[in-house]
Amino acid sequence: MADSDSSKQSPQLNRSAQQSDYEKKKRLFFKEIRCMMYGFGDDPNPYTESAELIEELVIDFITDLSHRALQIGRPGRVQVEDIVYLIQKDARKYARMRDLLTMNEELKKARRAFDEAKF
Repeated sequence: MADSDSSKQSPQLNRSAQQSDYEKKKRLFFKEIRCMMYGFGDDPNPYTESAELIEELVIDFITDLSHRALQIGRPGRVQVEDIVYLIQKDARKYARMRDLLTMNEELKKARRAFDEAKF
């Protein structure tokens, strides 16, 4: 009888653990998304539900892309080349990614030059 009671409580505890995990994940990009929404013309304080929906879509996209990158690249490792391979079919995303990677390299070079000049 005690075993059946513990099995009845286990799903409840499991649900609460899943719900707390969801709450932690739920606000990963919330503040940034609200700022981006405002930057793209939304209200300075957009609806919470709208920001949560966009955040859920972003997290799903990143998760899906990461899983696909794990399948095509080295086992257990995601590399930039894997992401480039997956995104190259979408011209807009590919162009934006290429711009961001170029900008990142330029920033690295500028930091190195600044650090070398400092010493």
